[in-house]
Amino acid sequence: MKCRLLATWLFIVTTVTTAHAGPAPDLSLARLYSLPWVVGTTPEAPAWSPDSTRVAFLWSDDGSNTRDLWWTDTGGRAPTRLTDVRRPAVPVPTEPDAARQDLAKREADPGITGFTWLEDGQALAYCRSGRLYRVPATGNPGASAIDPDATAVHEPVGLPHSPAVLYAHRQGLSRHEPASGSIPLVVVPEDVSIDTLTVSPDGRFVAFIETDLREIAERIIPDYLTAETSAPTIRRAFPGEPSERYRIGVVPTGGGPVVWMQAGGDAQDPIFSLAWSPDSRTLLVDRGDLYIKHRWIRLLEAQSGEGRTLWEERDDANVTAEWWSAFAPDGRSVYTVSDCGSDYQLWQIPLDGRVPKPVTAEGYAVFGASVVPAAGGVLFIGNREATEDRAPYWLDAQGKVTALSNLHGHHEPLLSPDGRWLADIRSDDQTPPELYLRPLHASSAAPAPAERRITHSPLPAYEGHAWATVRYVDFPNVHDGVSLHARLTLPVDFDPHRRYPAIIGSVYSNTVHNRWGGRVFHPTWALDQYLAAHGYVILNVDIRGSSGHGKAFRQRLREDYGGIDVDDLYSATRYLAGSGFVDEHRIGLWGSSYGGLLTTMSLLKHPGVYAAGVAGAPATNVFHAETGEMRTMMDPVSRRERYQAASPYLMSDALADPLLIIHGMRDDTVLFKDTLTLVQRLILADRPVELAVLPDAPHGWDTKGLAQSRYAFSRLVEFFERHLKPTASP
Repeated sequence: MKCRLLATWLFIVTTVTTAHAGPAPDLSLARLYSLPWVVGTTPEAPAWSPDSTRVAFLWSDDGSNTRDLWWTDTGGRAPTRLTDVRRPAVPVPTEPDAARQDLAKREADPGITGFTWLEDGQALAYCRSGRLYRVPATGNPGASAIDPDATAVHEPVGLPHSPAVLYAHRQGLSRHEPASGSIPLVVVPEDVSIDTLTVSPDGRFVAFIETDLREIAERIIPDYLTAETSAPTIRRAFPGEPSERYRIGVVPTGGGPVVWMQAGGDAQDPIFSLAWSPDSRTLLVDRGDLYIKHRWIRLLEAQSGEGRTLWEERDDANVTAEWWSAFAPDGRSVYTVSDCGSDYQLWQIPLDGRVPKPVTAEGYAVFGASVVPAAGGVLFIGNREATEDRAPYWLDAQGKVTALSNLHGHHEPLLSPDGRWLADIRSDDQTPPELYLRPLHASSAAPAPAERRITHSPLPAYEGHAWATVRYVDFPNVHDGVSLHARLTLPVDFDPHRRYPAIIGSVYSNTVHNRWGGRVFHPTWALDQYLAAHGYVILNVDIRGSSGHGKAFRQRLREDYGGIDVDDLYSATRYLAGSGFVDEHRIGLWGSSYGGLLTTMSLLKHPGVYAAGVAGAPATNVFHAETGEMRTMMDPVSRRERYQAASPYLMSDALADPLLIIHGMRDDTVLFKDTLTLVQRLILADRPVELAVLPDAPHGWDTKGLAQSRYAFSRLVEFFERHLKPTASP
């Protein structure tokens, strides 16, 4: 009932808001996918200073993609820029191609990509274009380079009570101090990398994960944009082939030999958490097998690598691993996220052998957590109030759970080290993401200040535009009756007595969120808003395999790509057909990657139901998926028939309705070769297929270059306009 009340409230409030917004500016698709972004630039990666008085973050105040380092404090200071990495003005090249390429580089420049506090908050180190720099926290001009010989720098980590910084880079792991310079701690060969740096509380040791790609097969991704066609190779494993190999090392931060941890399992088994005990003696390792059917947590002595298994769980039906573990602040137990019950919950595992117990209630899901040692508890994300929410909660040492916000939507919270302040990047269906700051405990000497909005990102055009409204709806799967949850975006000036064309998508798992744009892995907020402004109903469905609806809902997807998930999408068409405001003969769908598989398979299995479909980078050959898909599909040798049933290219003759495929030729996740194989089969079978090729696009074809985003989305819109005829009829 809470979800339904929320949906009604959202609809009423947003409708009233829109009514007072005034005439909407004419925002074309080209404008929506050009800089500066109308909705501004999302703030990212907030990090508290060690003394809990300041928070730094990445942001751009001009709507560009190039983020700088900013900071604010708990005393009311306005956000202050610490760096200015925007490319200086240079003469525009006279050749048109060169000018366009220069513009594309400026648009795609991410600016600063990572940072850390140093010297107990007196300075910061940040990554820019693969290099590492140091800047005073006062923001004085003149950032200095750190270790100019290190390339592809990432994950800088400061050491407590020290000016030193640790950083991973292409050559390994190093430490830098202003007085003595840089020293290597770990050196790695080509095709081996280091990440997930985790410093012990006393600053004496750093744990890391080493990833080795050398046993992975090399495959060719042709490059047609070089002077002569070239054939570069990449490391890319198919299901059943050798994949990445992992091992965990611990090395003294001052230099010394690496101790390799005895983490158990096979080298290819993924690692989900590394965490130190409060006394810096023990390293916790949370790991699962390649198929994530067996999970174990081991406690390992940092100086020997030996230890014991604290926790194990097995579930042959498992298909997801949203696992996390860390020591409790007192070091006497471990908190972990597990779905041993009906969904992911927080559990507490005593180290003294007592029985583990859940510490959050059944009936809602937990999506992530972090221990705050000084505050003595755990900050976690849950959807207790509404299925589509991601809200912050606090678990104290006595096991009491307290909601940290009464606002619905999507929260990305970060508690200050002393537990007294909450930084929160928050958005909802009607509000783009912004950074907020508020106290959690009022001082006895003075009233607590209210929440403060730190960033103001949208441009003026955002405030004057009538954005579409969103409802949340439920309907049953037409075959097994399981309830499906969906996000319904309605056309501007929606009239329930008219029959509109509808688009289901972008289809994928986990698409139904109360956040700006819903699913944010692709910039589809602009596309959805454009389509809604032009008379389309948009529906996103949490298909089987999605989180937040219980373990049984997720696990039903096991070994069934292109099966129950496609059935859920078909059930969405039946809901739309019965809604009274959608023309059932003008329903389309689209999605990318796995969503491209869903789109293609939906057209193949349900001819005549969809008027058209758009498949971006479609995974039409599951035998060529990445090895991680074995979590759902198992291995391709023993499950060959399952892989065949999940691969749309093998049933291409069944296509009867128009299909547009959009694919980048540099894609190393879903191979462009697989799309060519499917298209050739469709051509030979005289089936209705169109192909939009993006020569310079990787797998994220709509996230790497605004020119190709504009082109691809324009093709998608034109295709739907041609086949769905969007002019609404009375």
